[in-house]
Amino acid sequence: MSPNNQKITTTRIHIMALDGIVNVNSLFTLALFLGLAWYPTTPDPNTTLITDASCTAPSSIAEDLIAFHVYSFSSFLFSSLIALAVKQTIKLFDTKKVEDSDGVVRSAPLAHVNLVVLRAGTLVSGFGSVFGCGFLMMALVDLVQIKLGILGCGSLHTFAAITPLVILVPLALYLIAFCIGNASCYRLYKIAMFQGVGSDNGVKFVLLQYSNELRKSKKCLVASEPTFDISMAKDQVAIFSFRCFCFIIVLLSAFSFLSFLFWCQCSSSCYYSSQIILQKENQPINLLSFPLAWNRLSFPSKPPSKYLKIALFVKKWPHRSHAGGLERHALTLHLALAKRGHELHIFTASLSNSSFPRYPMSNLYFHLSKPTAAGYLDQALVWKQFQTQNSTGKAFDIVHTESVGLLHTRSRNLTNLSVTWHGIAYETIHSDIIQELLRNPDEQQAYALTERITKVVEEVKFFPNYAHHVATSDHAGDILRRIYMIPEERVHVILNGVDEEIFKPDPAKGKSFKQKFGVVESRSLVLGMAGRLVKDKGHPLMFEALKQMLVENGTFRENTIVLIAGDGPWGARYRDLGANTLILGPLEQAQLASFYNAIDIFVNPTLRAQGLDHTLLEAMLSGKPVMSTRVASITGSVIVSTEVGYTFSPMVVSLKNALYRVWEDGRRGLEKKGQAARQRGLQLFTATKMAAAYERLFLCISNDNRKTEDYCQYQSPFN
Repeated sequence: MSPNNQKITTTRIHIMALDGIVNVNSLFTLALFLGLAWYPTTPDPNTTLITDASCTAPSSIAEDLIAFHVYSFSSFLFSSLIALAVKQTIKLFDTKKVEDSDGVVRSAPLAHVNLVVLRAGTLVSGFGSVFGCGFLMMALVDLVQIKLGILGCGSLHTFAAITPLVILVPLALYLIAFCIGNASCYRLYKIAMFQGVGSDNGVKFVLLQYSNELRKSKKCLVASEPTFDISMAKDQVAIFSFRCFCFIIVLLSAFSFLSFLFWCQCSSSCYYSSQIILQKENQPINLLSFPLAWNRLSFPSKPPSKYLKIALFVKKWPHRSHAGGLERHALTLHLALAKRGHELHIFTASLSNSSFPRYPMSNLYFHLSKPTAAGYLDQALVWKQFQTQNSTGKAFDIVHTESVGLLHTRSRNLTNLSVTWHGIAYETIHSDIIQELLRNPDEQQAYALTERITKVVEEVKFFPNYAHHVATSDHAGDILRRIYMIPEERVHVILNGVDEEIFKPDPAKGKSFKQKFGVVESRSLVLGMAGRLVKDKGHPLMFEALKQMLVENGTFRENTIVLIAGDGPWGARYRDLGANTLILGPLEQAQLASFYNAIDIFVNPTLRAQGLDHTLLEAMLSGKPVMSTRVASITGSVIVSTEVGYTFSPMVVSLKNALYRVWEDGRRGLEKKGQAARQRGLQLFTATKMAAAYERLFLCISNDNRKTEDYCQYQSPFN
């Protein structure tokens, strides 16, 4: 009823409903427009509440946030325009004069309404608002992850903010969609039935305001049309019972929440899919049986409740810039463990004590010995040193060897021993096949494959003498379990990590580095390579690909330069390519950090299928995309998608095609991939993540009968 006790007609109710849709949509549209205009780019990390860098949302979530804002804005705007268009179809005019009880003649405005257009327009407009709300909900989910951390990290605050959102909003949307659809479709059905009686295409003159006399007599004025019996509205048959309606709403709401979790689990924003399953089950897991990389888990950053006495056997300790991947892994990991408070005793070989590096740590001890003629540790001597230290004071809680630093003949009786493999014979078979395929016809055929099979058999025999095995890539872990037949509870995957405090984006350092070495800004593509410039690192392949591209493509030649850090026989060959290559020689870590910031993409053409190259991880943490050979260790753990970089088969044609794709993507496309690469690096490849995983493994397998905590059980932070 109106304030004057006048009935509000059906058409006026539709007008009021359309006005409501327009008003609400206008508020949402204005809010979304201001949000996009005020904050159109990726949020500043300083404005978030995230304390763990690995939980930072990747750039893809920020991109989705903007996309969902635009979709929502478009939906609300579409809904408002449709509602306004429907209102314009209702044309009010005076067509009838009626006399009320006081003898006063009043106008009776009538509306010329196409009922089909009215109902259909209201339906379309309503569903436009529903879609706008849905997109807005997804934008808010992304915003929460940007501010509080991705869902995969299991933050209670993130789930507390998102769970009500994905339950209540879909529930309300299903309710309004059901009501709009049911009402509109039923009305359209009744109109169609009425048209069948003989109406003129459903066009009716519907009275908007009744005079007092007409209300008393309940007569309806319709010009030249059959009377529409109001009793037809009472003939509605409920399509759904109330109980059925409630059941459908609950079912759809549950389905929406489960669909959201499935989407989250499969998307990059929730990278730790296994961890989400554990959180849902609310049960701890046995770490020794965990099949994935331990880097995916989140361990406490605070110091442990107990400190370990650790013995490390490593063939050679890294010295300045001359260090391979194994030595760099030993340096990064054990310095981090020493900083965590653990007591480290390092048994290694050195020719001279005077040139050995010194570290300002009172809990870091080196036990040096002369290497054998082959460059390995003198096993008898280092074993005697180990026994002396093991019997002095506290016995070693854990023994760690980098590859065969400690031979299996000495390790068979040590239950608290862990060995980290940086390459196994089975993986190198792939490398041997590649190098045989790339062999020039005039080169002598190698018989490495036959020898490699024999070595694989030997490894399968003696590997079980080590108590626990750590694989540095997912692929190597799978081989140890399947091919080497080592029990699953003795094989653990911990990916390599690099110092995130050294390798990070710093455009100023990159600009200074390019100025120092005379790299002009006009070069639109700067490629970078680092490491040993030898054959098995793929440099013959890279040299041939660059040589052909520089000859056949003048634009590529004029705008591309290749920076090469490292030394080896292929350095001189690269100089033959002229001004397009710049050989930098070996670089210290600080110089390497500047080098990564100076390039647009890092290329690693390695032909070695084993281990996990540190240079790829350093480039990713520096915010650069990476390109490498399509071998299992790299595609399974590092370049898992095109979002972070490029892969190619170890053939000149494939490498050239990959380089041309890089050229076509341009600097803007490479910067986008670099952001995604850094996010993946922060999640998996930091020294902090690696050290935390090793520390937990060492605590789990250590020889300590007085353990007050079961370190082999992992409880998700969500719980």
